[in-house]
Amino acid sequence: MSTRDASRLIRLFALAGLGILLSSCQTRPEIRTQAAPQADLASYHTYGFMPKPSTDSAGYKTITTQSIESAVSREMRARGYTLVPPSQQPDLLVNFAVKTHDKVESRPGATVGVGYGWGWGRWGWGGLGDYYNDIRTVTDGSLTIDVVDRERNEAVWSGTAVGRLTKKVLDNPGPAVDEAVADIFAHYPKKSAGELH
Repeated sequence: MSTRDASRLIRLFALAGLGILLSSCQTRPEIRTQAAPQADLASYHTYGFMPKPSTDSAGYKTITTQSIESAVSREMRARGYTLVPPSQQPDLLVNFAVKTHDKVESRPGATVGVGYGWGWGRWGWGGLGDYYNDIRTVTDGSLTIDVVDRERNEAVWSGTAVGRLTKKVLDNPGPAVDEAVADIFAHYPKKSAGELH
């Protein structure tokens, strides 16, 4: 192998390592959950979905709703619950909401140096140009899933995932929805093996 080929191979491995490092630095959504006092989630056996979640404000079932329902069903089945239609009055109803929030922030490591003094024959402010170049608008999104006791009409468990909505997520939200729902339900109280059916 020539010195030139060896040098290219080293650069290739370095780039691959950088890619792995960057992908491992991506943060997962922040998860918050809470359960109602004395809630016994093992006592429930069936579930259904609320007829009009917030993602269906236009009067029809959106693709977002379909994606969330599919991911939630996967998690509920894995915990021993059975999906039944509303006419059969399920023990639990699942509701969910999606919200976004825009905010302005400075890029990491940006510094602001503002000074007032004499320069080029006049007094004036300096240093703001770099500050404004380091400002950006970002969008955070949240997905909240509520599990409701249908008979009492009270939430018994709730989980929320909060994370940054990148262009990649906005262009293809399906994988992000799956990940967020899985991360939320990772905190759901587990049934014992004898309680699964």
